Parts: sequence; structure tokens; C-alpha cells
Amino acid sequence: MIGSAGTNQLTTCSGTPIRFATGISLEPATGVFYGTTGVAPSSPVNNILKFTDPNCVGTSPAVNSCGIVLNLSDIERDPVTGAYYAINRGTANPNNRVVKLGLPASPTVNCLPNFLSPSLFLRGLTVTQSGKLYVAAVSGTGARLHEISTASGATIAVYSYPGAITPGPGVSAPEMGLHHDSLCINRFITANYDPVGAPVLLTDGIPSGLPGGPVYAPLSGVLKPTVDFSRQ
Repeated sequence: MIGSAGTNQLTTCSGTPIRFATGISLEPATGVFYGTTGVAPSSPVNNILKFTDPNCVGTSPAVNSCGIVLNLSDIERDPVTGAYYAINRGTANPNNRVVKLGLPASPTVNCLPNFLSPSLFLRGLTVTQSGKLYVAAVSGTGARLHEISTASGATIAVYSYPGAITPGPGVSAPEMGLHHDSLCINRFITANYDPVGAPVLLTDGIPSGLPGGPVYAPLSGVLKPTVDFSRQ
């Protein structure tokens, strides 16, 4: 899990803090973590992180292969194919989209054919053990889960998350983390960063329309502010 207080307790090998990291993912076979930073106040801006020791993080500027305006977050590895995906946040077409990264070989950002509406505030990405990719489009205290094609980048289906993903009163586009626990409880897990100052809301749930749904179970104040999760 990665949180934020300006420094995510991540530093380069020379001691420079990585500020406002936006995503984290684990390569289970090697024990290597990969991460992302986005636009300022992230620092360094739009970099791919690589580390096994959080006190010795390697940084590489993301290589933009498709001409979009970069703002990276929420990296996740597809356990079926080994490919890495991330959100590229954008407020204008064609920047708001899911991108495929060149990891582990290179920090290249590759665009899938389709982009998503800039009206969607994308704040969480997860891939299930069966290879289904979901992003959370947040608004206030709620979220809708979009199943995204890893081939086209287009939305396949949309599901309303069955309860709040942040404590109220909400903010318009809260920072939050999304994970799918495919190995234990077979539910989505969320936790929030915004709104700042309120106890963090940890939830697990299954939306209506997916097997076993609707299910919703919240816990308040058991985590620190959270931006992204990583599978162990």
C-alpha cells in the first residue's frame, strides 16, 4: 500500500525523497516493486520507480510513445500476461485513458486505441487474477467501476460500487486506492486519501451485476491515508 504525506517514505539511493508517488505494483517472482509519479506536486514528475528497498529507489522518466500529456497513476500488473497498466489522467481528449507500460524492459508509455471521457475522474486501477482490468471513476463519496478492455482501452461494462469510498462530506475527485483480492475474499478493496483530516475509510465490496454482489463492508480509521495498493 502507498499513502501520501508529501513523502511516501520512499527515497532515492542518495537520500532524495520521492514526493507524492501515485502508484505501486509488485512483481511477485522477483520481489521488485514498480511505481509511478504524476504531475507536480509529484517529484520527480512522471517517472517510473523501481525498487526492492524503499530507501534506494531507482527513477526513470516515463518515455511518451503516443504524444499524450502525461499524468501517470495507479500502476498494476496483469497476473495472467505479466503486462503493466496504469491510468493516465487527463482533462481533455485524448489524455484520459488506460495506458500499457513497457515494463519490466523499459519505462515506455504506450496508448491503447481508445481513450475515456475526460469527465471521468479516474482514481484507482486493479487487475483481477483472471486478467480483468477495472478502474474507479470517483465523484464525491461514491465510485463507479469501469471494466476496461486491455486490448482496446474501451469500457466493457460499468458497475456502481455499493457504498461510500470516502467519508463525507466528500470532495469532487478524491484520491483513493482500488484493489481486487482475488485470492482470499474475492472482493474489491478501497481506501481513501481525500478528504484530508477525516478518518480513512477502508471498504471491501462487490457491486450488483458481478457474482456475489451486492456486498459492502466499511471500517473507519484503521489505515493511514491511501493512494494505491499492491498485491503481495
